[in-house]
Amino acid sequence: MKTTLQHALAAFRVHLTETERRAEKTIENYLRDLHLLRNYLIESGYENLNSTNQETDFALNQIDSLALRGFISYMVERNQTPRSINRRLSSLRMFFKFLIHRGWIETNPIENIRFLKQNKRLPAFLDQNQAQTLVEHPVAKIAKEHALALRDRAMLEVLYATGMRVSSLESLNLADLDVGRSVIHMRAKGGKRLTAPLSEPAMEALRNYFSIRTQLLNGPVSKRHPKDPNALFVGRFGERLSARAVQLRLKKFSLALGLGKTTPHTLRHSCATHLLENGADLRFVQELLGHSNLSTTQHYTHVTMAHIQDVYQHSHPRSKK
Repeated sequence: MKTTLQHALAAFRVHLTETERRAEKTIENYLRDLHLLRNYLIESGYENLNSTNQETDFALNQIDSLALRGFISYMVERNQTPRSINRRLSSLRMFFKFLIHRGWIETNPIENIRFLKQNKRLPAFLDQNQAQTLVEHPVAKIAKEHALALRDRAMLEVLYATGMRVSSLESLNLADLDVGRSVIHMRAKGGKRLTAPLSEPAMEALRNYFSIRTQLLNGPVSKRHPKDPNALFVGRFGERLSARAVQLRLKKFSLALGLGKTTPHTLRHSCATHLLENGADLRFVQELLGHSNLSTTQHYTHVTMAHIQDVYQHSHPRSKK
C-alpha cells in the first residue's frame, strides 16, 4: 500500500523530533499547518481513502500544485494574512522536501509556488529608557530580599543583554553560565548553539539572584512541579521556570509601567535596535541573534535609520529651523 497523508504526517513528526531535534512547540506549529491542509482537502471533496483506523486519509499524489493553489485561496477566503499564509507555505515546503527525500513522491508540487507579497513590519521595541525602567522594575518597589523579585530582575537583564528568545531562556542550565568570562551558552532556534556576552548589570543581577536561589530549591514541594536543580531560572517550587511564566511576569510588569503589550520578543528587538543605535556592527548583531541570513537582521536598520535621521535633524546646523 502506498504511503498516505496520515502515515506521512506521523513519520514527519518523528523526523522533526529525532533528526531535526526541533522544539515541541515548533513541531506542533508545523503539524497544525499541515492539518489545515488536510481540512481543506476534506472540505473540498477530495477522494477519501478507506483507512484502517477509520480516519479521513488521502493519497500523497492527490496533493498536487493545483490542490496547493486551491489551499492558498482557501486561506485567503478565511482572511488569513499574507504573513500567516507564507508561514504555512514554509511548513509545506519542509514537508514536501521530506517526502522527496523518503522517495514517497516523485515531483515536488510546491516547487513553483511563490510566497505572497507582504508588507514589511518593523519590529516593536522599547526605547532605551523604557527598557532600563522595565528590567529594573522587579526590585524597584519590592524589598531586595524578595527571592522572586531578584530572580525576575536577573531574568529580564539576561533577556535584554543577549536578545535571546524565551525558549532559549527556559532551557538554560547552571552549566551554561560562564561566570569567569561573563558569557552564557544557549540553545537557539533550529538547534544552534550560541554564546553571548553578558553586561555587568546582568552579571550583578545574577549574583544577587544566586544568593537566594537555594531558598527556592529548598522551599515548598509541589507534586505538579518537580524541582530541577540544573535549571538556571527556577520558580517558587524550585521547578524550571517555563516560557509561559516568563511571558506572564513580563506582561504584569509592562502593564504596571504603562508600556502596553510587551513580550520577551519585544526585549529581543529592543536589544538588537539599541546595539545598532549605539554603533554595533550589523554582523555582530546577526551572530548574537542567531540569524541565518543578514537580511533578517537588516529589518532593524529601518528602525535605526529613523533614529539617525532624528539625531541629524537635531544636530546638524543646516537642518535646524
